[in-house]
This record gives sequence, C-alpha cells and structure tokens, in this order.
Amino acid sequence: MATLVLQTVGSVVGGAIAGPFGAAVGRALGGLAGAAIDNALFGGSDQPKVVEGPRLKEIDGLTSTEGAPIPRVYGRARIGGQLIWATRLEEVITTSKQRSGTQGGKGLGGGGSGIVNKTYSYFANLAVGLCEGRIALIRRVWADGRELDLSTITMRVHRGSETQGADPLIVAKEGSAYAPAYRGLAYVVFERLPLADFGNRVPQFSFEVVRPVDGLNRMVRAVCLIPGASEFGYDTLPVTQVLGLGATKPENRHQMRNATDVAASLDALEALCPNLRRVSLVVSWFGDDLRAGSCSIEPRVDVKTKNTDGATWSVAGLTRATAKAVSRSGNAPAYGGTPSDDSVTRLIAELKRRDLEVVLYPFVMMDVPAGNTLPDPYGGTGQPPYPWRGRITCHPAPGRSGSPDGTGEAASQVGQFFTRSWGLDRLVLHYANLARQAGGVDGFILGSELVGLTRVRSSSGVYPAVSRLRSLAADVRDVLGHGTEIVYAADWTEYGAHVLNNGSEVRFPLDPLFASDDIDAVGIDYYPPISDWRDGPDHADLTAARSVYDVDYLRARLGSGEAFDWYYANAAERAAQVRRPIADGAYDKPWIFRAKDLVSWWSNPHVERVDGVEIRTTAWAPKSKPIWLTEIGIPAVDKGPNGPNVFPDPKSSESAYPPFSRGVRDDLAQARGLEAILSRFDPEQPGFAPAYNPVSEIYVGHMVDPANIFVWAWDARPYPAFPDFDTVWSDGANWETGHWITGRIEGAPLDRLIAMILKDFGLDASGPFPVDGFVDGYVLDRPMSARGALEQLMRLFGVDAVASGGRLSWRGRGGRAVIPLAVDDFVLAEKDPSLKLVRAQETELPQQVEIGYTEGDLDYRRAAVASRRLSGTSRREARADAAIVTRRAEAQRLADAWLQDLWAARESAEFELSPRRIDIEPGDVISLPTEAGPKLHRVTRIADGPTRKVSARAVEPAVFETPGSSIPRPVRRPPPVPGKPLVVVLDLAASPADPAPLQYLAVAADPWPGAVAVWRSGNGASFTPHRIVDIPAVIGRTLTPLPSGPCGDGTGMRFSMSRSRRARSAPSTTRRRSAAATSSPCRETTAAGRFFPPHAPR
Repeated sequence: MATLVLQTVGSVVGGAIAGPFGAAVGRALGGLAGAAIDNALFGGSDQPKVVEGPRLKEIDGLTSTEGAPIPRVYGRARIGGQLIWATRLEEVITTSKQRSGTQGGKGLGGGGSGIVNKTYSYFANLAVGLCEGRIALIRRVWADGRELDLSTITMRVHRGSETQGADPLIVAKEGSAYAPAYRGLAYVVFERLPLADFGNRVPQFSFEVVRPVDGLNRMVRAVCLIPGASEFGYDTLPVTQVLGLGATKPENRHQMRNATDVAASLDALEALCPNLRRVSLVVSWFGDDLRAGSCSIEPRVDVKTKNTDGATWSVAGLTRATAKAVSRSGNAPAYGGTPSDDSVTRLIAELKRRDLEVVLYPFVMMDVPAGNTLPDPYGGTGQPPYPWRGRITCHPAPGRSGSPDGTGEAASQVGQFFTRSWGLDRLVLHYANLARQAGGVDGFILGSELVGLTRVRSSSGVYPAVSRLRSLAADVRDVLGHGTEIVYAADWTEYGAHVLNNGSEVRFPLDPLFASDDIDAVGIDYYPPISDWRDGPDHADLTAARSVYDVDYLRARLGSGEAFDWYYANAAERAAQVRRPIADGAYDKPWIFRAKDLVSWWSNPHVERVDGVEIRTTAWAPKSKPIWLTEIGIPAVDKGPNGPNVFPDPKSSESAYPPFSRGVRDDLAQARGLEAILSRFDPEQPGFAPAYNPVSEIYVGHMVDPANIFVWAWDARPYPAFPDFDTVWSDGANWETGHWITGRIEGAPLDRLIAMILKDFGLDASGPFPVDGFVDGYVLDRPMSARGALEQLMRLFGVDAVASGGRLSWRGRGGRAVIPLAVDDFVLAEKDPSLKLVRAQETELPQQVEIGYTEGDLDYRRAAVASRRLSGTSRREARADAAIVTRRAEAQRLADAWLQDLWAARESAEFELSPRRIDIEPGDVISLPTEAGPKLHRVTRIADGPTRKVSARAVEPAVFETPGSSIPRPVRRPPPVPGKPLVVVLDLAASPADPAPLQYLAVAADPWPGAVAVWRSGNGASFTPHRIVDIPAVIGRTLTPLPSGPCGDGTGMRFSMSRSRRARSAPSTTRRRSAAATSSPCRETTAAGRFFPPHAPR
C-alpha cells in the first residue's frame, strides 16, 4: 500500500512539472520511498535478491551498431565507444634498394645483383563516439588493453557541446556541407593512426572520460600549484636522467598523454576548473635550523650524483656540484630538489600562454632530519624532524628561561635570518629577479607563516621581523614595479592581535607591514576550524546540523563557534567540550581575540593596549586594503573541517589528523569544507550573504577578494601518476588523506549527482538534497527511467524520496534530526495496544549482501565486495551490481552499511497519531517511547483519516555515518618512457660477401622505443627517412684494460653491458672473454646524419 500511495502522489508532482511524461517519471520517483524499503524485506522467495539498475560491465571495446544507446557519464569512468565515421585505410609503400656483391677476387668490388624491398604500412582515419556531452577531458586511452601514448599520435577531442563544429578532417574528406558536427555527443577523431603495432587492424579502444558533476570545480578561481620541491617537475621541456649506456629514466614524464607531466596536469586543471584565473606557483628553498640566528635557507638537490639530458639543474648560481642535497628519510630523499631556475621561467611563460595570471610564491621548507642534535629553542632534545617554518624563532624561544625576547639580542638573531648570505632576503630577491627575467608576474608573495619570528620583540611593542619584511617588500617593489601585487601570507593565527600577559597587553605586530605602500593586500593562509564534530549522539554541535557535511553549518561556523564565540583551554576541555567564551570585559571588543572574525578586524581601527589600557591606534586604516586568502584547504579525511591546518606526513613532527578524526579518507569532507569557504566569500556562489564579505568604501571591491582565494593544492604531478607511482615520489601515500584536490575534484557528491540526473531527465532539480555520499563516477549505460537511474544510488547510500508539500523531498537516513513522540501523541485503541511493534524473522533477512562496482584505482576493473553476518540462521543474500566507480574501501563501507540497515529495519511499528501531529511526514525519523526506552524509527506510510495511521521501521542512523576503513592504494609502476637513444659509430672491417658499407652504426636504448629511425641528408638541413632500426644493439664498456695478444689464452676481462628492455634492471658487471655490438650498416653515402624517433621530425 505504501508503494501505491506514494506512486500516486509522485504522479501528481511529476504531471505538474512536465505533463504526461513528467507524470510517468513522477510515478516512478514517488515509488522510491516505499519500494526501497519493502523490496529488501519482502522478497517472497529464498532466492538471492538482485537490485537492478544501470550496469557498468567489463569495458566494452569499439563497436559500430546502428541505434546503440549513448551512455551518460557522471564524474569519471572508463567506457568503450561506437565507430561513427571512418575512411578507407591508407596504405603507404616504402621501397629500399640493396646491392649484393659477388665472390670474385676478395669480394671488395665487382658487380652484383640488386634487391628491392617493399614494406607496407597502414594508417586509419576514424571517429569514435563516446557519451553525451559536455565532458571535461579524456585523461587516458587504452588500445587492446594497453595504454596508448597520446603524445605520438594525432587525436582530437570534441567535448560534446551543443555548438561544437565539425572536425577539420571530416570536413576535408566529406566537404563542409556534408560533415556532421555530432553536437551534444562527445567523440574523438584519430588522424593517420599507425596500425603496425596492432597487427595492421583498428584496435579495440577504451577511454577514461571525465565529466564533473558541477559544483566545487566551478567555484575555484585560483589554486596553489605544488609540489614546490621537484628539480624538473615544473619544466615544460622533457628532461631525462642518463643512467648508463643508452639507459635513461624520465625526470618529468610519468604519463602517456603529454610530453611533460606539468603540461598534462595543467590541461586537466583548466578542463576541470573552467573559471580558474590565477595560479600561485610554489617554489621552495630549505631551512636547516629552527634558531633564527643559525638558520640558512638554500636551494638543494635531491641527490648529488645525477646526469640529466634536456636540462641542467641550476638555481641562484648553484650547480648540482656546488649545492647541498636534501636529507634522506628512510631509503629516499626527504624532499624533491628545488625547481631549476630555467624550469620556473619556462613554466611562468607557459601559464601566461594559457591566459592564466601568475603569483610567484617563494616557500621555505624545513629540512631538519630525525636524530639531529641541534639545540631546540623550545627545550627539546634535538630539534623535531621536518618541522613547520612557523616554529623558527629566537633561541631560546619566547617564554622560555633565558629567552632574548624583548632585547636587542632578539633583533640580532632575527636580522641574521634575513641578511645572512643564504637567508630569507636572498630567497625572496632571487625570485623577484627571476620573475622580472620571465617578463614579470601578476602577484608576488613575500613570505608566509613566519609567526614564530613576527611575534619576537626587541623591546615592548617592537617587532624586528616585521621591520625586515617591510624593507624586503620595498626591495621587491623596486625589482618588480607597481604592475605586480605584493603580499605577505600570514598564518591564520598570526595576522591579528598578539595577546600577552593574560590579555593585559595587546599588540598588532603585522599592522605596519599591512599598512605599507609596498603591500597591496592582506594575505592570510586561512585554516581555522569550521566544525567541532564528534562521533555519537551526544556532542554539542549535533543540534546545529544534520551531519558534518552540512554546508550551511560549515559556512556559518566561519563566523561562529571555535575561535569566534569560544575556545578550548586544553585538550582535556576539548574532549569534554568545555567551551570558554571569548569576551572583552574592558572595551567590549571581543573581535580582538577572535581569529575568525575577519569582518571586525578589517572594519575597525586597531588600538593597542598596555596594562589593560588602550594606548595608541596602529597604522592600519579600516577597510583600506583587500584580503587575499593566499591558502585555503581541507584535508580529505574523516572530520577534516575540525582541523583544516593539519596534515599527514609520517616523517614530520607536524603530522596529525584533525581532532576526533579516525584518520580515514573522506573526499566529501574536503569538498564540503571548501564549498563552505568559497561560498561564504564569493558573491557569485549560492549561500553567500553580503554581511559575510562586505564592500569597501575606500577601494572598489569586497573585503575578501574572491579572485584571490587560492585553494591548496593542485599538483604539477598529474593524477593518477601521482599518487600511484610510489617508486617515483615518496609522498604519494600522503595524498590519500591530504589537502590535494587533484584526482578528487572531478568526483561526484551524492546531492549534486542526484540533482544532475534529475536535470537530465527534465525534472525539478532545485533541491534541497540533504543527503551525504561521494562516488568517483557513475554511468547510465542505456535509456531508462529516472527511477532506474536513481534507485541504485538510493539503495547504496540510504536515501529516501518522499512526497512533501506537493513535491518530492529527498532525505538521507544518516541524519540525526529526530522528532520525539510522547505517549500523549498516540490515539488509544479500544482493543489493540496504541503502539504495536513487530519483529521480522531472521529467515526473511539477508545473511550477506554483495556489491559489484568498478575499481577506479585499478584502471576501472570490475570488482565486488561482500558483507556477511557471522551469526544467525538466515541463508538469504542480497546483491547490487552497481554502475558506480569508487575505491575498495568505500565499496566495503557501503556494503557494511547496507547490511546493517536491513537488519536494523527488521522491527516495524504501527500506531495512530492525533491529527494535531500534522508535522509528521513519511521519511521523518521519530523517537518512539517504548518500555525498553526511546527507539528510533523512520516513517514509511501515513494514512490520513479521523486519525493518522502511521507505519514505521526501525533505523540506526549511525550505520551510514561510519567512515569505513583505510586500504592502501594498489601498487603501480610508471610506464616505460624512452629517452634519447645511444648511437655509436663503429669502425668495423667490411664483410667479404658484401660491398663495403659507408658506416656501421650501433643503436641502444633502455627502455627500447620499439624502433629508431635513421634520417639522411645531403646538405645537413633537410632530412628524409633512410631506414628503421628495430633491434637494439648490445653495447658494452670495458672496465679493465684491454690486454695485448691473442684472445682465448684464459685472460679475463670485465665489461659493463647495456640492456635494452622495457622493464629495466640495473646493469650487471661480469667476467667475459669477449663481447660484441650488434650493428646496422648504412650503405649509402650521407653528408650528415641525425637520429629521431620513428615519426617525422616536427
């Protein structure tokens, strides 16, 4: 009955929206609330229960079927395609001639017969239809199951807009009047695709398609580009490391899409974030001591011995030979090296070419290894390993016995930090001059988060580090001029008041810097807590939001809660939620002590206090300059908004998770936190209110400049190469729960996914959608109803759709908004009890549930997880073959929650309510008074009459709130990327059987590219292909002197031999009597020669 009633209501709503078609869809949607509950419990059969919906099977290959359905992709997925256009194969015949000598005389002359060799090559021109547009990008392509190197072929991507034009190749072949544009269809065109590697046939293709569910990706206007420490990671030119005889290893290419990693990463960034305008380019030098007077800041290399081809490392006049190497952590360098100066200038030029504004961000990383014996200014035994730069201070630190804080010695120590030969001044001015050499930049960050220095005093109220920063800002202005905006990026605990002596002394140390004419904006690395969420039903914030993912709650907490209304005095009070109010009894200016009260800090004059008395107003003029949020970020971890400023890094003393986090990856927590911050300060985003970000009367603009909110962080190492290739980058594991948005921003939060599906079906998608969940991708593989598209998601994530107020309302079962009922609310029955509870038999419930899904971390292979009860007599099973793309840990969490929810719902309740409880609706969670205490039930059906007859099922919201477990990412190895081959000219004797060759050549490479082309020229300017070397030579180097005399006398020699393999192992050194090099003779005279890969030079 529940299903019928809700279907009728759904039909009414759907018809009101979209006529007869809407009514049909509305009936389907209306049935979701009842059917989703009933079907799981009342199957009427002992057979396993199968939940049907869209299915993403093993990857389909290339087909050509008239009338085949066009799939819809949400997020990212790997799909096959339909051949929609092609030409006949192009055949290319290559003819070569050889002469064979006679046996006359010594075989060095005389006539001979000619041999003509013909080889046939084939090329394909074809178009492959993929899915409905508009997509963002195609990240990877597989041909016959192997990833295709897209940098070696011509493939054009048409994203599927409704205005896209026809492909130029199709126009050239068909004519402009007959060339279809395939508008609304995402497709690719291969032009002259070589077929030799595929057996001279068109291979089976599959494509990784990325189509974001628009949300966070469209909110991002600016990002911080990291890692900041990678010698050639920012270089736009390919750089390889030369390992030996023809053996190379790529320095900056670990993907098969572009010639360099940074190019692939920027392509993805621009495609996924269409409103991006600014990039903050992070470039790091390394500090070596927390004592300001002893700290040097220098560029460093990752290893001292490295031979590179394509570029040579050099920074600030240092070379690899003269620079220091970073310390080692475990068996690897603790960091990558400082980016080479040339790579930085080339990247600045590339960003400008893409019409992106560049903010250069010199950055200090602390390279203080574990086990050091350096004196700790904070009193420890040895300095903590790899600390935060914000801990650099005077020695001993302020507040410790013997500290020079407040004396001239403190000023001396701080001054040395800036002015020593390798100090902060040199770092900053080097990059200011480098930016000028690169043609200038739009913004420049003077330094960041030096709170341990800017709070050091030389006397009362005098902060020498701030004076040094003002002077440094003036020097940078002299270098870069007024066309560059200059800021200092203060920590979120640093920009405001410095409170001393229990609040009796209040200073504003950075105000002279912020007021300087050489500073254009107030920069803040903004990482305050924006939630205080705990597990369980009793914590204080539970009444403020339905879950930690509630964007309204998180947005509001940017102007309330911890560091605004109250603070925790210590960890014990935090655990007990003993909240101490933030107040100012003396002058009623509590904003002075609020780290999150940006509006009051920006809008008011700053008056300092001594001995509790206001003494003077600082140089800050209210509303005089905009605020840049030079960094914002949320770790992708359970309860990430509780502590946005912490991050995982096992080697570092700073490694931590947010308070009360279980340390489990949570992409939704990151997305929600970032959405809250961006929507609070950006007037173009939903949820914005003018009071959040007021307008200045002094300059044109808002308090926080929405164009300069920089999200930390996007990585120049492209996803999924980073974080997958842990043999290349040692910090890949940190990505799992770190601040990176790379690889996550294209994912699909459940609320936005449901809204986008409804929109695609022509239904009302205005929401709200108070549901929680996150998938990497979702695919509708064929035409289906809206119910078919949504029911699977609703089942997996515990979502109900109910009729409320004449429209469908969406509710997640994980929320804890509970409506209590009292005994007085029930209508007393004459015979039966007023509240009837029924418990289903165990045999009616599944003992095991299984979910099939697509493993996004394993090249989109199909996989399955199961959750099973270890006790009970039931033998039933439930199964869902889901079209979601996710990771194994998340799929397991969904299976566990599904099974627990089914068993929690085994108890049903029936009762009658007084008509005055008209507020109760299907889908509401109510608390029923039972003899065993209050029990939570979800209303499934209400029949209105003289009384309200209600049916409900038991529910346990906590089963949908568990964060699951951590499962390490699958181990993957980078693809073999060939470098420049080693070519050796051999002086060998001519064979008596053949005419004398001009020259023998030996060609070796590891990895071997498959073939190497030899090009010939008669003038040294223009080249034509001569022949193909398809077998690598084995080349050796003698390690001991070559002895005189005949071979074979038992004298041993040692050789180092090359290896030409795709998966290379280290060269071996063995004792051999002899060694040979295979060679390829060039039998025709050439004036000059060059060696390229086997495609024509560009």
